Amino acid sequence: MGSISSVFTEKKPLLELEDIVKIYGTTIANNKVSICVNEGDILGLVGANGAGKSTLMRIISGVSTPDSGSMKFNEEIINWSAFSPTTASKKGIRVAYQELSLCDNLRVYENFFVEQSQLFKGTFGWRKKAMELAENQLNEVFPGNGIDVNKELCELSIAQQQMVEIARAFMDPELKLLILDEPTSSLPVEQTRQLLSYIEKKAADGVTFIYITHRLFEIIEVTNKVYVMKNGEVVTDFLTDETNEDQLIEVMSGTEKVDAASTDSDDQAEDNRDTEQDEIDGFKQDTNIYVKCRNVSSKDGLDSVSCEMYGGEIIGIAGLEGNGQKALLHAIFEMPRALRKNIERSGSIAYVTGDRKAEGNFPLWSIADNIAITSLMKKPLFAANSPVKIVEKARTWYDKLRIKGESPKAEIVSLSGGNQQKALIARALLSDAGIIILDDPTRGVDVETKRQLYSVFKEAAAAGKLIIWYSSDDSELGICSRVMVMRYGTIIKTLEHEEISKDSIIEASFKAADHKKEHLESNSKKYDLTLLMPIVSMLTIYVACGLIHSSTFSLFGIELLLSGSLPLILAALAQTYIIGVGHVNLGLGNFMGLVSVLAATILYENTTVGLLLILGTWIAYGLMGVMIRKLNLPAVIVSLGFSFVWYGIAMVLQSIPGGTAPQWLIDMFNNKTFGLPNVLIILILATILAHGLYRSKYGTVLRGFGNREEAMVRSGWNKYKAIFSIYAISAFFAILGGMSFTALTYSADASSMDSYTLLTVASVVLGGGALSGGRVNHIGTVFGAITLSFVTILLGFLRVNSDYTAAVQGLLLIVILSLRLLRKGQNNE
Repeated sequence: MGSISSVFTEKKPLLELEDIVKIYGTTIANNKVSICVNEGDILGLVGANGAGKSTLMRIISGVSTPDSGSMKFNEEIINWSAFSPTTASKKGIRVAYQELSLCDNLRVYENFFVEQSQLFKGTFGWRKKAMELAENQLNEVFPGNGIDVNKELCELSIAQQQMVEIARAFMDPELKLLILDEPTSSLPVEQTRQLLSYIEKKAADGVTFIYITHRLFEIIEVTNKVYVMKNGEVVTDFLTDETNEDQLIEVMSGTEKVDAASTDSDDQAEDNRDTEQDEIDGFKQDTNIYVKCRNVSSKDGLDSVSCEMYGGEIIGIAGLEGNGQKALLHAIFEMPRALRKNIERSGSIAYVTGDRKAEGNFPLWSIADNIAITSLMKKPLFAANSPVKIVEKARTWYDKLRIKGESPKAEIVSLSGGNQQKALIARALLSDAGIIILDDPTRGVDVETKRQLYSVFKEAAAAGKLIIWYSSDDSELGICSRVMVMRYGTIIKTLEHEEISKDSIIEASFKAADHKKEHLESNSKKYDLTLLMPIVSMLTIYVACGLIHSSTFSLFGIELLLSGSLPLILAALAQTYIIGVGHVNLGLGNFMGLVSVLAATILYENTTVGLLLILGTWIAYGLMGVMIRKLNLPAVIVSLGFSFVWYGIAMVLQSIPGGTAPQWLIDMFNNKTFGLPNVLIILILATILAHGLYRSKYGTVLRGFGNREEAMVRSGWNKYKAIFSIYAISAFFAILGGMSFTALTYSADASSMDSYTLLTVASVVLGGGALSGGRVNHIGTVFGAITLSFVTILLGFLRVNSDYTAAVQGLLLIVILSLRLLRKGQNNE
């Protein structure tokens, strides 16, 4: 073992950790960990899943605070009570996470902006600069990456998203220490080489790296020293040129040399394939379990795919990333209606995703529940599920895969990333499915775990199951009976077992360069028609109103219609901001009722006092949001409780409908300017303001919080400031809506806008918004609110009992949602 302390004395220590201890419940994640990293070092940090590496990185980056121990960075002793992701970023510490810290509702360049907002000065022109910087940074780290920085992140492949995560971490001009957590787990071979080369270049410039990976050949290639962690402790350290992969594996696992395929070495992978030859050749195809594809083509990239797979086989799916591999897996698993004539499948099926956070885990459930959920689907719908039996059922694979956790009863999120992946694989195996689809299951998994999983896959195939395995790491496919290499959405070559090697897969991947891509390119042209639906609905109902009363088509008629709609429109804009952060405000209508009463009573009597009280409600509304976040309470519960507060205060001020609107307020909403009704001008300005705020620099940050709060906090943004801002903006539109009601009706009624609450939610949904994920459309919401308001007017024209209004509005909402879902389904086919 090399002595780190006696080497590199000419370099200045940048990071010094001493006796770091971090305990979660009964789990000691870090136990007296001490590490020293010098300026310009590329430190490799290795260890099995659950060894404590990720916890240590969270401590260094300010995300977590240790229970004890000290840290010195750039000769400054860190004060843990004042250390946060924000202060870490200011000191030049950055992290590129394996579980990506990106917001998929933001465009690629917007993700760069929220990470380095200090580089963008001024209100205007920042988007153009962000696009240029994002594109330049991506090209500097990954030349020829082909990423369109104007696309939403969700439109990129996992490999492209990982490139974005890494490239934006390098963008910090004050970068001193960059922690790379499994940076190449999803990267193709070429991009991996580009990254390693760029790391060496930046290290020569004085940037320091901590490189975490289970691909040990990368550790040997790029680092200059290595620390090995096990069970939360640093067990040894090496100078890289004094160790090798086998020695690192032995120290990490405490065993002799592992199956060679797990070390990612081409020669060893070939040896491993040879040792398994007899066993794989002995597998007999089970013709009762199969998948047969005949000329499968789809809108998401498949082009005339034909193949047959049978039970008893391990079928590898390979090729350059983004050439239809995942689309084929999804087509086989989902069998969409349009492809059922082209895909024939026999046998039950289970799917193991590589994106455990977005598609795999149920984060609020226990490990046992996550493992057992698929097997429980075989039971009758309302059958009782004993928690004890669920744990017993899950324990078999929990123990066999050696999942490192407190117990099967512990929460799934308490596990390390690799152990969470084991739980997903256990779920598929426990289901006893005949066909198991593996979507990059070993991404980010340690060497010892890979060895276990390879054995499990071979056992499953030997038992007659069909294993369909896509891997972004070609070198581990040596155990497959066949490998199907894809290019441009079709299978261009099938390699038999004796032909399989990393080189042969890469060679096949670059063939068929002249294959026509028009089919794929045409599929990339997608048009967002979400906004069209509420517009068409609104125009249809408006025309229907006009056909009954022709005066509806006049400017005066339009003014009357919009005057009746304006309070609901403003209320819907207020709700849009709340839903944009994943909350729903059930007290919105009563809050507007309180504002309306204040406007018709105190504001009428004393303008100054009235405005101060309205300002007070504005601040109270914002603080309600902070309380929701601070106490981590459901927004629907807190806002429902506050609705009674708003209503109670309004009833104290005015127990029956009445009051008088101030004349200046009446003029503000009822007069004309330049020949146009003020109500129309206010509607247009409010819509522009709402949309503009959401598109502004800080509005982009707020959208990020609506999608992934954790990612925004890691980027240094204050979550309490963000939530207060969101609720304060919402309150502005709600106050404007309450005052408009008083101005347009000349009086107030505390309960008059109670029905607005649910109508605002419906307006957001009608306008193309989603109740989670930070995706809302303010313009669509305005059209949605107008549509619902026009429904009431139309029913009045038709002399339909007002009791049916809510039913008709609900039916319209269902129809539009059905059309949206139908179109989404067609796009997926």
